[in-house]
Amino acid sequence: MKNNQLINNLHLIYPEISINIHKIKGYSDDEIEKIKRFYDIKITEQLYSFLSCIGRCSGGIFDDSSLLFYCHTFSVRNHIQFQIDMCERLCNIQQHDLLDQKPFFFSIESENEYLFLLTDSDNPNKVYQYDENEEVIKDTHWEFNDYLNYLNYLKDKSKKRNIDNILNDDFIGELIEI
Repeated sequence: MKNNQLINNLHLIYPEISINIHKIKGYSDDEIEKIKRFYDIKITEQLYSFLSCIGRCSGGIFDDSSLLFYCHTFSVRNHIQFQIDMCERLCNIQQHDLLDQKPFFFSIESENEYLFLLTDSDNPNKVYQYDENEEVIKDTHWEFNDYLNYLNYLKDKSKKRNIDNILNDDFIGELIEI
């Protein structure tokens, strides 16, 4: 496992959950290079750490409700088309300059709020939110790892997390294998 620090930090937020270490799976460096090409993004720092460590399966830390990485109903084609559609929406609200910074959308909240990174920016870890209703881009004041911690905090606070289901279900996503 490439990045035990990420897993340890995430597990600290929700220590009660049993992590299935045998299911944790990330992408290899070669696969991350393919993801860069498929999605036309840069992958560095926190996104790299996430993808290389738990990008395919988090072993129970996350489910598929918030992070698109684990959305088993999305094929690779769906993931790519989703990224294209979201970039078109940025153009529709006159945010063309963001396209040069290679946005990568990774989460949907409240059915109309899309979270993304600008992977070729001065701070590729900074999380932004596109609010479809208001047609604005907002600064969340989070970095990518902060958002991951926030997701765990929300699940702990709401007590809606069914640990047995998460451990039994394989929340496995695929960004490159067709």
